[in-house]
Amino acid sequence: MQYFYDTCALLNNSNKIFENNDLFYISSITLKELENIKNSLTKDAETKYKARKLVNLLFSKQNNFKTIMYQKEWDDIIKQYPTLPDNNDSRIIISAKQLSDNSITFVTQDFCCYLFAKSIGLNVQYLLEDIDNYTGYKIVKCTTDEEMADFYSKIYSDNIIPIPMHENEYLFIKDATDKIIDKYYMRNNKLISLKDYPTFNSKMFGETKPRDAYQWAAMDSLQRNTITLLRGAAGTGKSYLAMSYLMSLLDEGKIDRIIIFCNTVATNGAARLGFYPGSKDEKLLDSQIGNFLVSKLGGDKNYVIDKFIDTGKIILLPMADIRGYDTSGMHAGIYITEAQNMDIELMKLALQRIGNDSVCILDGDDQTQVDLGIYAGNNNGIRRVSQVFRGESIYGEITLPNIYRSKIASIAQKM
Repeated sequence: MQYFYDTCALLNNSNKIFENNDLFYISSITLKELENIKNSLTKDAETKYKARKLVNLLFSKQNNFKTIMYQKEWDDIIKQYPTLPDNNDSRIIISAKQLSDNSITFVTQDFCCYLFAKSIGLNVQYLLEDIDNYTGYKIVKCTTDEEMADFYSKIYSDNIIPIPMHENEYLFIKDATDKIIDKYYMRNNKLISLKDYPTFNSKMFGETKPRDAYQWAAMDSLQRNTITLLRGAAGTGKSYLAMSYLMSLLDEGKIDRIIIFCNTVATNGAARLGFYPGSKDEKLLDSQIGNFLVSKLGGDKNYVIDKFIDTGKIILLPMADIRGYDTSGMHAGIYITEAQNMDIELMKLALQRIGNDSVCILDGDDQTQVDLGIYAGNNNGIRRVSQVFRGESIYGEITLPNIYRSKIASIAQKM
């Protein structure tokens, strides 16, 4: 089967399309539309970025596709089909029609194009929006004693995994009252019961305990895996758990330093304050990363944080300086905070800096806290990390659903 992609399908699914290395077709009308998008004064930044990225991909992978050059006389063919409007979508459809045989499938993410292409006899595939609901855990609710008995029988007597699960994914069992009564994680194709109560202990944070089953799983994943992604809205505790864990490792001598990768993107919708004077660390501490460290470590940032920085226990590394950096031999805890503000290429570059003797924590909220359009949607770095790393033996992921910062913060999440 060979595929003919319209502009929308190609624009929104370029990574997957080129991963297959299969030959596909596009119309020259699509190339014109991409050029118009790149230079548009009305398109949003994310769409323009996608177009630029796609054009670069097309240039680098010219053997992967063929362009059907649209002929002006094909406008007369459009007129032969009463269902087709006189626009570029119809011209792209007609381009596919010129190749039409049983081996060509027209692929679109536009429902109107789907209907138009079907109306003239094309084989059509409609791509639904790629919505990824992976959270790092699954929930099974048993409403009766019989359901509960059957579920546990499958696990312990029949050695059956009741539902599909990834390696290091967690399973929460709820009773009829919606209370979580049991917790498991998936390891080597077996469900293993979580019994140990995870705690972190450090001089800066004291004893950190989980406030719900989701934080329990997050803390367990941090202790168990080399790399953990913590997702969730503001106030769910993701950065608190991350820093608490890293500080406990530092106090116990299990790591020698904490390296924080910083991409200091201004908050979406906020005014920029312009140039900050001072050294690299002073500039970073005057940005959101400084506010973050003060809120988590407490005290006067000119004393508490400077003490960690001066002794090399905390290293702030801006993403602008990350190329060529290598943490091998540093015995470090790598922390990538606000990771929703990274695209796939930047995230890839960051993770490629991490050596075998380091652990890594990422946190972010790719649903509501992305501050630049170029980091949104399918181009988001932590979204791609989740897709690529889930199922790997070294990886864990948890989405924290409950906000604990304050009643105000909890209500504000509804805005």
